[in-house]
Amino acid sequence: MTDATNFIPGAPCWIDVSTPDPAGSREFYANLLGWTYRIDPDPQTGHYTHALLGGRPVAGLGGIAAEPQQPVVWTVYLASADIAHTAAAIEQHGGALLYGPVEVPGQGHMLIGADPTGCQTGFWQPTISWIFRYEEAGAFCLAELNTWYGTAADEFFARLFGYRQQQIGDAGRLDYTSWTLGGQTSLGRLQLGPEYPAETAPHWLPHFAIDPESGIDAETYRAVKLGGQVRVDPYDSGLGRASVIDDPFGATFALLDASRVSRTEGGTAGVDDPYDD
Repeated sequence: MTDATNFIPGAPCWIDVSTPDPAGSREFYANLLGWTYRIDPDPQTGHYTHALLGGRPVAGLGGIAAEPQQPVVWTVYLASADIAHTAAAIEQHGGALLYGPVEVPGQGHMLIGADPTGCQTGFWQPTISWIFRYEEAGAFCLAELNTWYGTAADEFFARLFGYRQQQIGDAGRLDYTSWTLGGQTSLGRLQLGPEYPAETAPHWLPHFAIDPESGIDAETYRAVKLGGQVRVDPYDSGLGRASVIDDPFGATFALLDASRVSRTEGGTAGVDDPYDD
């Protein structure tokens, strides 16, 4: 079991999804990833739901019935040691504050910001012991920032949290950087190209680990049987074998089998373009 209990500023520390059908979303992810749930009984929280894996928190689900304009998306939260300082740094480096900072009573402080390329990101500073289970089958393992302006995103987040960034695409046909913090790489950045629809908004794409014994192809098929839609068919990359799925309500995520790493010529791990034939 892997838990994030000691905060490293800039590390992923939570993810949640907005959904117009909380019950339907709970059923979908329970059947696909094995989640169980703890629903907040307080209506003032919108009955915010904690998804659990082996009794440990892995994600959140929030309804949007009262806010129909809110997009159906997964939000990635990065750890902050000082939410007020993070808010100031976001604006200083060309980003924007969209919501907060606000206090979540008895839990911590959060804000939602946008980088200069328009990608929305959550930031979280807990005031209690915080557990986020990750890198286990059924749990978060990686998030990719998909944007039209890769260099601007790299520069903004490097200034914000000091990531060590490495170009592992070819920077031409495929512009992809990995972001490492404290020796761990759990973030990446993909520059969108002409193969993507022009209306694609900058966004984070969370990846969930799957059991290698099941395999990406079988799990992708199961996601479809449960009501999801395949956005990108299973493909091999330097990160592993992956697929990209829309859940039944439109939130996009990826499945990843990190045991199936593709190697480029010469034995160096790379990231292969899933749209390349």
